[in-house]
Amino acid sequence: MTSIEERLAALEQEVRLQRDHIEIRQLIASYGPLVDTSDRLERARNLAELWTEDGVYDIGGLGAYEGREAIAGAFETRHFSQVPEGICHVMGLPYVTVAGDEAVALNYSCVFQHEGEDRFFPWRISANRWDLVRRKARWMIRRRTNRLMTGDPDALAMLRHIDEMVP
Repeated sequence: MTSIEERLAALEQEVRLQRDHIEIRQLIASYGPLVDTSDRLERARNLAELWTEDGVYDIGGLGAYEGREAIAGAFETRHFSQVPEGICHVMGLPYVTVAGDEAVALNYSCVFQHEGEDRFFPWRISANRWDLVRRKARWMIRRRTNRLMTGDPDALAMLRHIDEMVP
């Protein structure tokens, strides 16, 4: 039989792991509202704060951006004009694995764009890999890789990492 101290330590470890999962899911869920309100550089900089200072956002078909300022600037060309027209990033529930101060999450995302008076259409459907790190007691994105679900071999290879993640 294990001692009370051992049981308490195991319980604390399990609670920490569950908190990590919740914090990571909250981080990923916050992306949608932050990006959907990024209609100017100041707002995009708030979004870029989700990344580490040297973080990377590799957006399939649109390029890879390194560093918060580059990530914020990536939205200037097209995205800023889409916000007032109506755009909605829906983040699928991620599958998360945590190892100490590092984590990996896989999920899907769907971006809907407004068209006409009351119609929305799916504009981009992507697979995502989030490489995360805990810095100063906060989870941050080290790298997000996004690939369109067009049968792209890179998207499929990224999703196949689930084989290594599921116990």
